Amino acid sequence: MLSVVIIAKNEAHNLPRCLQSLKGLADEVVVVDSGSTDGTLEVCAQHGATVHQRDFTTYADQKNWAADQASHPYVLSLDADESVSADLFKELTAWKTSAASTDELPFDAWSLPRLTSYLGTWVRHGGWYPDRKIRLWRQGTGSWTPAQPGGMLHEAWVPNVPSRVAKLEGDLHHHSYHRFSDHLRQLAKFSTLGAADAKLQGRSSHLLKPWLRMAFQWLKQAVVQSGWRDGSTGVRIARWSAVSAHWKWRQVRAASAWDTRQTVGVVRTDALGDNVLSLPMAGALKAHHPEVKVVWICKPYAADVAGACGHVDEVRIWDGDRPEVVEGLDAVVFAFPEPVLVRAAAKAGVPVRVATGRRWATALHANRRVWRSRKGTPVHEAFQGLRLLHGLDVPAALRFPEATDWHGLLAMTPPLDSRAAQVATGLSDKSWSRVVVLHPGNHGSANGWSVDRFRALGRRLIEAGWVAVVTGTEAERGPLESWLSEPEVVDLVGKLDMPSLLGVLAHAKLCIASSTGPLHLASAFGTPVVGLYQGQAPFWPARWAPLGPGVVLETRMEAPEGGLDISVQDASAAAFGLLT
Repeated sequence: MLSVVIIAKNEAHNLPRCLQSLKGLADEVVVVDSGSTDGTLEVCAQHGATVHQRDFTTYADQKNWAADQASHPYVLSLDADESVSADLFKELTAWKTSAASTDELPFDAWSLPRLTSYLGTWVRHGGWYPDRKIRLWRQGTGSWTPAQPGGMLHEAWVPNVPSRVAKLEGDLHHHSYHRFSDHLRQLAKFSTLGAADAKLQGRSSHLLKPWLRMAFQWLKQAVVQSGWRDGSTGVRIARWSAVSAHWKWRQVRAASAWDTRQTVGVVRTDALGDNVLSLPMAGALKAHHPEVKVVWICKPYAADVAGACGHVDEVRIWDGDRPEVVEGLDAVVFAFPEPVLVRAAAKAGVPVRVATGRRWATALHANRRVWRSRKGTPVHEAFQGLRLLHGLDVPAALRFPEATDWHGLLAMTPPLDSRAAQVATGLSDKSWSRVVVLHPGNHGSANGWSVDRFRALGRRLIEAGWVAVVTGTEAERGPLESWLSEPEVVDLVGKLDMPSLLGVLAHAKLCIASSTGPLHLASAFGTPVVGLYQGQAPFWPARWAPLGPGVVLETRMEAPEGGLDISVQDASAAAFGLLT
């Protein structure tokens, strides 16, 4: 009699609760999946749901198609992050009994009040409740329709005969926001889709409109709709709803600029690791504007690294003598505020120049400035880069707020395949399958680990059957000579060009280093790492932690022989924990 239909993608964390709440109520559960990779299909199988695969189109179209797959005369449509409350379960059970005892009910559809949980608090004011939605209907009596033709947001089920809609009173629970980052992602998503819908309607925005709409939204939600009655939760929701409104109209205003903005440059002319931590900017730009050409401007030693990122379309090398590398750009973002290039971009007439406003060169020559200081504040370098994109009217730091988001924005592929990298090292097939990279050098950029401790850890790895490969530049060889002379150690110090090093790091089973380029490169390729860090500014992991899988060890203590006072035992435990 009753089919429940759900559309989903990567909802393995929400579906168990949703499907469990339907036990004993639904005669059939139909899930339309649009390419999940997180175990969603397995969850559906465990709960006996029927799964159909279909590429996502729009919410309204996807939900209509899902309803068409239902085999029973009545359809209940749920989102994966919703569940049937105990009161609603009883009410729907009684409704089924009533519907089964008559040939035709006097109504075609039923609306349900929806109660949302925000970080564990049920929200009953601020326009969030009762938030009635038509979710139950008889087949053929209506359909899902977007707010405007072709729109992406605000789809609603619209009945053919509005007067034949009744109300149910049990709450449909909406478990939308488990963490604050969930709210940030949602507001970034909805503000972007809302801007696209507004543009489709031919609506426009001016300089003040984003700010006026932000103030209006806060006043409406916090005061007029009594959001304050939910305490700090209600005020917080009103604040971030206002931010979402701001970003919607800000993106509407910027839409015409992006219609003509073909090429965006990112300047990162300092260390290798810094380049890796800024590369998510390229992925974020492509996520918002797939058609844009991303140009990475860096020093020669970072060119292969930038070229390995799948979101970078062109690499331009700046060796200190060619300021013309910024010419021909429609916009440029200074992830590193190189003064010469900041002035050159202004002189070349690059229309949009985004940089921190806390340097003299950028304060004078950038025309969109970010006035945020990280002094004493552990803001991660990747997040700071994403926040700089706000100067291009791209809400990247909201859409990708956590470290778990950033690695997915890299899309790194080494310039050499595994076999070519193996040939460059001279390792046998057997040794190549057991490589652990130890990188003791750091060019003084961080307070590293002593050579003696690296050496002791290397011996433990070798005794356990792993191949200890030591990497570094020729300039770093001096203090390592006695260690490198040991026959079991594979000495690659100063012997690899950058493509070969990238191939080794991408293939290795583990990389162990202090906060330095090879650590970040290995992590970017998905190789597990053990990072050794000083636990305070300016080298703290809160700002410089690697983006991929691994373990970070930190200390504020200095060892008697110099370097970080992290024990060989602790580093060994972390390493073997990742290797098993």
